[in-house]
Amino acid sequence: MNKSPRLALATAVLVALAGLSQAQAADIIPVITDPAGVGYNDTTPATPVGGNPGTTKGEQRRYVAAYAAALWGSVLQSDVPVFVQARFLSLAPGVLGSAGATFVNRDFANAPVAGTWYHTALADSIAGTDLVPGQFDIQSQFSTNFTFYYGLDGNTPAGEVNFLDVVMHEYAHGLGFSNFENEASGAFLSGIQDIYSVFTYDNTAQKYWTAMTQAERATSGVNFGNVVFTGPRATAGAALLLDDRQDFRVLTPAAIAGNYAYGTASFGPALTTSNFNGEVVLSQDAADAAGPSTTDGCSPLSNGAQVAGKIALIDRGTCGFTIKVKNAQNAGAIGVIIADNAPGNPPAGLGGADPTITIPSIRVTQAAGASFKANLPMTVGFVIDPTKLQGADDLGRPRLFMPNPVQSGSSGSHYDSIAAPNLLMEPAINGSLRGYYNLDITPHLLADIGWKLNAGNAQIGSPSVPDCDTGIKVVNDGGLIGGATIQASNEVCLLSAQTRNQYYNCMDANRDRMVASGVLTATQGNKMMMCAKRVQSHQVFPLAF
Repeated sequence: MNKSPRLALATAVLVALAGLSQAQAADIIPVITDPAGVGYNDTTPATPVGGNPGTTKGEQRRYVAAYAAALWGSVLQSDVPVFVQARFLSLAPGVLGSAGATFVNRDFANAPVAGTWYHTALADSIAGTDLVPGQFDIQSQFSTNFTFYYGLDGNTPAGEVNFLDVVMHEYAHGLGFSNFENEASGAFLSGIQDIYSVFTYDNTAQKYWTAMTQAERATSGVNFGNVVFTGPRATAGAALLLDDRQDFRVLTPAAIAGNYAYGTASFGPALTTSNFNGEVVLSQDAADAAGPSTTDGCSPLSNGAQVAGKIALIDRGTCGFTIKVKNAQNAGAIGVIIADNAPGNPPAGLGGADPTITIPSIRVTQAAGASFKANLPMTVGFVIDPTKLQGADDLGRPRLFMPNPVQSGSSGSHYDSIAAPNLLMEPAINGSLRGYYNLDITPHLLADIGWKLNAGNAQIGSPSVPDCDTGIKVVNDGGLIGGATIQASNEVCLLSAQTRNQYYNCMDANRDRMVASGVLTATQGNKMMMCAKRVQSHQVFPLAF
């Protein structure tokens, strides 16, 4: 592959944005490798949605790829373009997408840590030169098996997955948010440590991964809740962003009292200390075709009088989570605990959607469920610890996702799913994410491993108009990226507009969305449009490549 921006533009229309303006600190350039009519080149007609002007499914996908590239390119600094292979494939069930570095580098010029692997895009940025010329730096692929939302505004309809959040997540992996360690065996790639693992620490063993034996790392790779990322920037970001720790606690009986891991539901109200506390009762229902177990909650509950006003304990299996919770709700339950039907830790979340569900629900492990059933009656509740952070250890360091058993491709290379608020780099994409304006603590972690962040203000320009300083920071402490969002919006509006008025109206609509969502103040929105007015007045549209 010839890593030329102009070739990339010709190959991936509306995706490669290098050279439109000097606003981006780094040029991240997706290059489409899908065949004609497939994936990013899908010609199925589509209606523009959520600030995405594309009129075919493929065009909308390309605009999202362009927007994601512009966001990360705005946040990060590099003098070396980053080329991303972009394609759609039929991936494994449940896999939304995947991405990673196509090459790794060590002991290059200016390498901060000797004898250590770095993702090639990061290595290029540090060395100031293309260490593997003529090749992709990141490969990315996304699933053809999901219904994605292609809007750029975060307003994802029920039953769809926000494609922008998925792309932002996967690009982050390729930029450096992953290790090169095999969690199952504990082996480093070619026996050499990677920069991500340099900051990975096991609180139980009280050792960094780089100081462990291979066998110790294998044990650490399933040490749920006890492995953290120790980078000082990520730790500082966690202190700014993460909520106070909220523990799910068995209060009585004393024999099983204590905190238990839990997964949250994508439906129903958020968990609070007031809406999820009380006595737990095992649900009972008919053993019929809808559910062969009398405790699976797949049929209307037969012990409604006992469940009413209590928290229903229900076994996983046979029917969907929303059916179980709705049956409990109809019986008068104030909450639901679903006990897993297979071993593993941590408990996953509860998927599904039902706007009529008004009670909270959680999921616990099979072992916890068995203990609960053996010790009824019991009382539970949520307890806030204002001295600790949700998703961090007692020292405030972000927890890493270390499930037992190992989840290949996920273990170690994500934040713990218990974090609150939900983080971009958790193992699953959550509906509460807003990747178009908030990257939480992820930029801080990337800074820890060697990336330089853009400390400047958002710039709006075009091929014919010098950059105009909006006075709005590209990225703030805590991961807000209002300035990056402005620059990404400018890129999309430049590419999509056929006339000067279309460009201005596109920017104005983006301004309105950002102000309405609190990304920008009204004053900042006005500064944004002052710069957009300069582009409107002096740039000829449509752009010619």
